[in-house]
Amino acid sequence: MDDRTGSTGSAATVPPVGTPTGVPPGSGSADNAAPWSGSTAVLTAGDRTRLVLAGEVDASMNEELATCTTEITRLGQPLDVDVRNVTFMDSSVLAVIARLTQRLSGPVRVIGPSESVRFLLELTHLVDVIEILDEDPDA
Repeated sequence: MDDRTGSTGSAATVPPVGTPTGVPPGSGSADNAAPWSGSTAVLTAGDRTRLVLAGEVDASMNEELATCTTEITRLGQPLDVDVRNVTFMDSSVLAVIARLTQRLSGPVRVIGPSESVRFLLELTHLVDVIEILDEDPDA
């Protein structure tokens, strides 16, 4: 997705796959580094919106997630939630996804969930109201 409007983060905040936790891309070693916290970005292209989540996404990000939810709801387009770079997700994020499935008229798709994220989606029965995609449809 190329057009980045309404972004609460940026794609640049998502470290490349393989970046050590706690080390911003391009910096030194992971020794004595604090855990890399989560990030969010809302991207739009065409007739879909994408919520990109990365790192540890949890209740500490409630304010940022609320801002994203407001923007996504305002846009009102079908939603893709890209979780390919999520290392940890808690129930507060699942609640955000559940609320978005109720607020949006179009389908919500979750892209690239890890085994643990997929387990949470199944455990909470969100799999009954979302579509899970193993691959990015825009790749």
